[in-house]
Amino acid sequence: MSDIPEVKAKEMANNQTEKYPRHKLKVLKGNFAAAEAAKLCRAGFVPAYPITPQTTIVEQISEMVARGEMDATYINMDSEHSVFAAAKGAALAGERVFTATSGQGLFYAHEVLHAIAHFRLPVVICNVGRPSIPWNIWSDQSDSISQRDTGWVQFYGESSQEVLDSIIQGYVIAEELDVPVMIVLDAFYQSHTSENVFIPDIDLVDEFLPPKKKKGGEIEVDNPKSFGGLVPPEHYEKFNLSYWQDITKVEDLTNKIGKEFGKKFGREYSAIEAVNIGPETKMILVTLASITTTARGVIKNHPEVGLLKLRLFKPFPKKSVLNVLKNVNEECIIINIDRNFTGDSEGAIMQEMKRALYGKSFKMYDVYAGLGGKDVPPSTIEKIIHKGFKNPEEVMWIDFE
Repeated sequence: MSDIPEVKAKEMANNQTEKYPRHKLKVLKGNFAAAEAAKLCRAGFVPAYPITPQTTIVEQISEMVARGEMDATYINMDSEHSVFAAAKGAALAGERVFTATSGQGLFYAHEVLHAIAHFRLPVVICNVGRPSIPWNIWSDQSDSISQRDTGWVQFYGESSQEVLDSIIQGYVIAEELDVPVMIVLDAFYQSHTSENVFIPDIDLVDEFLPPKKKKGGEIEVDNPKSFGGLVPPEHYEKFNLSYWQDITKVEDLTNKIGKEFGKKFGREYSAIEAVNIGPETKMILVTLASITTTARGVIKNHPEVGLLKLRLFKPFPKKSVLNVLKNVNEECIIINIDRNFTGDSEGAIMQEMKRALYGKSFKMYDVYAGLGGKDVPPSTIEKIIHKGFKNPEEVMWIDFE
C-alpha cells in the first residue's frame, strides 16, 4: 500500500511530460528556472555579483559551470556596475551574455543600461523585483519600472515556467533586433517558491535558438574599431531613429515569436493575455507578474470581471491592448493594480494605460497593492472588485490600515 502514492505520482509525471514531448518535469524555484534557461540558451559569458533575492540565480550558474554542465565563462565582479560593464564588453565581442540582478544592483547599473541599449547589444538579463528605500528584499516592481526609459525591453513572468520560456524567447528577440531584454520575476513569490517546471531538452532549444551569429560590428583584434565616441547632433538623431524603428517592432515580434514557441514547445505566448473580456464585461483588472495568478482564481466567481495580463511592459503593447478592448463597452471599469511606487500620484501601469487609451472614454482607476512584498491574497482582490464597483477613487490604496 505504501507504494501506491509513488506509483500515482510517477503516472502523473508521465502524463504531464507526454503533454510536452522532449521535456523533463522538475520542481524548481523561479531563480533556478532562470539559471536553467541561461544554460539551455548556451549563454557563453556570465558576469555576476550577488544581491538578495537574486543571488541563487548566479550561484546556480556558477555551480553548473564548475560541474562542466554549462560551457560558459563565469566571472565574479566587484559590483553591479562592473557586471554590466563586463556584459557590455563581452557582447561587443559577439558573445551571448546573461546575468541577473535586483533592486539596488539594477539602480547601480543604470548608466551602463543606457550604454548597452544604445550600443545595440542583445544582452538578456533576469531581474528579481524588489524595492529600494526604505530598504527591503521582498517583492516590488519599482526597481525594473524605474529603468523603463533606458531602452530595454521588459517582460514580466507570472510563473517560473514563464520566466524560463521568456528567457529563451528573449534571446530570439534580442538577437533579431539587436536590443537588450530584461525578464522580471517577483521576489520570493517566484524567486524562492517551488513550482512544476517543464525543462525542454537542450537540442529542442537549439532548434529554436541557433548559435549567435556575428554581424560585422563586433570587436576584432586585427581590425580595430572605435566604440562610444563623441557624435554630433545630426548623427545622434540618426542613431535614435534607427533604435526607434526597431523598438517599435518588438510588440509584433513578441506575438510572432510567442506563436512559434507554442508550435515548438507546446506553450504559446503573446504580449498580453486576455481572460473573460468581451462585450458583457463590466470590469477589467490589469496586472503584472504573480498577482495575475491570484486574480485568475478570484474572477472565476465574478463572470462580469475580466483580466488583462501585461506580459510585455516595455515597449508598452498599445496595439494589443486596443485590440482586446475593441469590443468592450466603454462603460466598463478598468482597474490597474500597481505593485510599484514611482514617486508620482499614479503607478506605472496606470500611466501606461492612460497613454495607450488616450481618446477613449473608459473609466479608469489605479490601485496600489502589494508594495514592498505585502501579500495580495484573494480577499484583497475581492476588496478591489467591490470598491471598484461601489465607491471607486481615481487612486486607491488597498489593505493599508
